Amino acid sequence: MKKDVECAHSCKGFCNALEIATLHEKEAIFHYDSLRDECNYPDVKAILNELIIQRQKTIRLLEEAKVLLKSKFEILDQIQDGFKS
Repeated sequence: MKKDVECAHSCKGFCNALEIATLHEKEAIFHYDSLRDECNYPDVKAILNELIIQRQKTIRLLEEAKVLLKSKFEILDQIQDGFKS
């Protein structure tokens, strides 16, 4: 399921690329979870668990990046507003 990333190059308040990456990670977790539930081999279950943990860490990283971008844009807006006054 490929989604096109149309970057507006402004990202103000929203980054389409980060949103799509987060969605892909969540979909991967869903698939790994389904495979893990069907599997009865302990080593494979452990590998799938580790993959799920890695994807969850990636989602946290993406969420942190979104927060950082938002705060950067807020600061830029404040600077820009300072020049308008």
